[in-house]
Amino acid sequence: MRSVLLRCYPARWRARYGDEFGAILEERPLGPFDVLDILLGAIDAQLRSSGRGAGIREAKGFSMSLRIGGIAAILAAPLLALAWFLGYGLMTIDPVVPGVLLLAGLSLLLVAVAGLTAFQARTDPHVTWAAFAVPAIGLVVFVIGAAATVVTGDDYWELTMLGVLTGVVGSALFAIVTYRTAVLSRGAAMLIGVGSVLPFVAGVTSVYALLVVAIICFLLGWFALGVQAIRLDRPMNEPRPA
Repeated sequence: MRSVLLRCYPARWRARYGDEFGAILEERPLGPFDVLDILLGAIDAQLRSSGRGAGIREAKGFSMSLRIGGIAAILAAPLLALAWFLGYGLMTIDPVVPGVLLLAGLSLLLVAVAGLTAFQARTDPHVTWAAFAVPAIGLVVFVIGAAATVVTGDDYWELTMLGVLTGVVGSALFAIVTYRTAVLSRGAAMLIGVGSVLPFVAGVTSVYALLVVAIICFLLGWFALGVQAIRLDRPMNEPRPA
């Protein structure tokens, strides 16, 4: 993968920065956000055909990943919780609204997982990539189900629900990664894990009160991780004394 990422950059850029950048990539496993950041850098370098001003952004990338991941986590949790609440039909509302909220929440959840696993990928790269890939697949399945409903007029509820549940499984994997690496709060990881497992327990046991507990744990866990990530990002961006 590293050689493929390097080839995305123009030849003049590789001639100037290739060896140094390649050494940086070899120092640690790459997480989803790392790959995204490298690809964005490659696009920037391609747009600057001379290669000037498109230097290595590695030091900036990890700080940015924490901030973006933290903000996405804080926004994703309440959107998903609200979508689940409205989806139960407790209020008279256009059924499109929960779907839009779910789409936004799952998208932000994917961004949160990508951003918050930037440091964790160094310790457990395989599970980290699985934690990213599973909700990504869930998002694609959800979009396909929603698009099929809009185009055909039929109810593809099972397909969209499968996408949501796949995203929940991805959250459980992320909770495992977070707990094992201990880079971020283990308590928040446990809340996310409980919130991700309880919906399946509720489905098997028909104790649907567990869904309320699941939503609360899921919401608190992601919100806590988001706040922690933003706080961790601040010292990185504070100017150092001369």
